Amino acid sequence: MSTTARRAWVPPALMIAFVLALVWIGRGLVSSNDGSHVALARALVVHRQSTIDPDVALTLWVDRAERDGHHYSDRPPGTAFAALPAIWIGAQLDPTLRDRAVENGALVVTPASDPFAQTYAARAKKHGRAPALVQYQGTALLARLQAALMGLLGLVCLERWLRREGYDRPARTAAIATIAVATLWGPYSTVLFSHVTSGALWCAMLLACAAATEHGRRAWWLAGACGAWAVASDYVLVVPIAIQLALLVPRRGWSHVLVGAAPLVLATGAYHHAAFGAWWSVGYDHHASFEFTRTRADTFSGNPASGLWTLIGLGHDAGILAQSPILFVGVAGLVAARRWREGLALLPWLLLLALHRTPEGGATEDHRYLVPAIPIAGLGLAEAWRRWIAPEQGLRRSVALVCVLLATLSMILVWARFFAWRDG
Repeated sequence: MSTTARRAWVPPALMIAFVLALVWIGRGLVSSNDGSHVALARALVVHRQSTIDPDVALTLWVDRAERDGHHYSDRPPGTAFAALPAIWIGAQLDPTLRDRAVENGALVVTPASDPFAQTYAARAKKHGRAPALVQYQGTALLARLQAALMGLLGLVCLERWLRREGYDRPARTAAIATIAVATLWGPYSTVLFSHVTSGALWCAMLLACAAATEHGRRAWWLAGACGAWAVASDYVLVVPIAIQLALLVPRRGWSHVLVGAAPLVLATGAYHHAAFGAWWSVGYDHHASFEFTRTRADTFSGNPASGLWTLIGLGHDAGILAQSPILFVGVAGLVAARRWREGLALLPWLLLLALHRTPEGGATEDHRYLVPAIPIAGLGLAEAWRRWIAPEQGLRRSVALVCVLLATLSMILVWARFFAWRDG
């Protein structure tokens, strides 16, 4: 038996270990953000409606919209669309786990972090009756699994993309390991926020574009579908994704891209129409808590200089420099590789995020809005490995040492900060 055959079990084993580790690290619902995604998914697949009235308490009465006396999620629907199978399975488990918890006098699955549970109880008392969190054990468990699987999907797509771009196994492994443990990709793969879902789909789009020379129109269909789904998960991604597709897709491929995008565009528009009365009306237009989100002019009216410093510097101790400096190595690698079509499309998106009223992501105080682009930085990390680290020569050994130290520091910073916020 060849060495390759004997080691064939290693990648699947690592994938399983990665998912299990993320599920184990997870604490179920941690904020109004993931609570709103879960409430929307439950509305669509359990209650078969667009209103989240039965589960509005999961939003902690924060991340919600109101229209005609009903409650709706304020989140873009793409993350909930992706989570529908998981949330349906979780809903089937809910009664069984609830009954076991009642019989045993203890929870079988922790449905939420302690700060979430405390806030949930306090606000349920204030706003009226709400289901006890014990009833959401199966839902919370499958939401954790869904988040972990989307994190894994992004890493698998990144590995396939790097392979197509000609990077060898050590470069791919170094890039993927760094993304998984030394950036916000890992922490946000433990909670059902939109950032990892949209980032995984964005990376899948870039992989499909790279595969189009071999697979033709099927790859362009997939690129359109994944790009549209990523935008349906994070509306602001329409800016970099539209620019990248314009640069990557030849004229003959555009009809196939549009065909691939159509189902997600139609599904998103249908949801908007059902919930908010028009296909172009989104949850933020009807936000119940934050007036500045109701118009794009107010949402993106911040100071771009301070916003940029918050996203990539030390502002609020939230930026890349403050928490994950290893990503700057990835940016340097992208520049060295001259990946202008992928990289330059990020600049107007970055400026738009810098104009956001809360570039630090609200209470999280990190650069989570940049998480969807982390796999693109992964290509830069692979390039950095190939160009500056792999050859074992004097200066390059020093570069390798610096990168290891930066990755270790980044790992400590991103996980410690995330746990401190999550566990309150």
